[in-house]
Amino acid sequence: MGIWTFGKVRTFEKLFKFYWSRVYGMCFYYLKDSNTSQDLTQNIFLDLWERGIQFKDRPYLERYLTKCCKYQVLNYYRYSRRIERKALEDMPEIISNSYRPDLQLLYKEMEKRLEKEMELLPEPCKTVFYLSRKEYMSYKDIALHMGISVSTVEYHISNALRSLRNRLR
Repeated sequence: MGIWTFGKVRTFEKLFKFYWSRVYGMCFYYLKDSNTSQDLTQNIFLDLWERGIQFKDRPYLERYLTKCCKYQVLNYYRYSRRIERKALEDMPEIISNSYRPDLQLLYKEMEKRLEKEMELLPEPCKTVFYLSRKEYMSYKDIALHMGISVSTVEYHISNALRSLRNRLR
């Protein structure tokens, strides 16, 4: 972050006042939630402030803000899906095992064994499987993250599942 002079602060204030409603509108268009849209808009401008980025022309600034909005919305959806998925995965364990200590113990032992077997998977199969099952990333996200194709991700996941099924029998 560079040193913020009075002129830069005034420029940022003008930029904020002029573009805030546009960025908010883009977020709201996709989310249909006022509070979340306001939060994401604030995040975008806070990031812009912290980075101290200067723009040469208006079209570049507008493209930048549009991309920031897109990524903020995508990250919000990705994060909220992880939370929902995790809550749904934990629910059967909470309901069914809370009254059966023997099943809780069995579940914990199986979980430990699965973790050990996952460590034995070869790379990149282990990494792909971990990103899918533990980080809740989609196949497409994994492919982008690792620089491989979606079909390669599918291949590694099916190999991991086959290997784990055979070892856990």
